[in-house]
Amino acid sequence: MKKFLLVLFVAFSLSEVHTAFANAGDEDQLKSLVDSFAIAIVKKDKAWIVSNLSETCKMYEPSGNTLDRAGIVYTFTEGIYDISKSAALNKAFKVDGMAAGGSADFDVEGVGNINGNRVDIAGSYRFNLKFTKSDKGWLISEIIINER
Repeated sequence: MKKFLLVLFVAFSLSEVHTAFANAGDEDQLKSLVDSFAIAIVKKDKAWIVSNLSETCKMYEPSGNTLDRAGIVYTFTEGIYDISKSAALNKAFKVDGMAAGGSADFDVEGVGNINGNRVDIAGSYRFNLKFTKSDKGWLISEIIINER
């Protein structure tokens, strides 16, 4: 019985260590994904954005607009938002298997075409994010943007 309990204890300990390493690796991938997103919106990198948003990704803007994946791509690559500088700060994530949630503060400089007017959008925004893990890695599945 002691051997059985010892085997269970060792197996449980190893699974906890594996989970901790897996979550740390996943969190590093999510940090990299968010940093790359900050760069992609400055470069208007349509290919990167398309390949790193899930098919069902939604973005909720501070104005109340909700965009689907195609709308997100258009907004960041076709001049609705002309972002000249973007940095993701204060990133935090929680991984739960094949899903994750997180947040980051985005400091941006740029202008936006909002309701037909060119508006300065420089400032700090809180991005609350959801992610799904696919066979090709983590994808952004939801973006909620709030002004800070």
